[in-house]
Amino acid sequence: MVYKMAWGGSLNKEGSDYLRSIRKAEDVIQFLENLKDQLIGEEQIHVTNVIEIITNYITKLSEKGK
Repeated sequence: MVYKMAWGGSLNKEGSDYLRSIRKAEDVIQFLENLKDQLIGEEQIHVTNVIEIITNYITKLSEKGK
């Protein structure tokens, strides 16, 4: 199944799943960034590490698609 994008491109299921993952990750990262601002000390470091893990995972997904 192929999906047409507004800009004229198309995506297969794998591409759609990737974009869905990016949107979900972006929402989670935004939440964590807001949460991090409310925390102090070591808790901020842990949240920063989680954000980095998510970012690295999404980066690996994008490199896999190349």
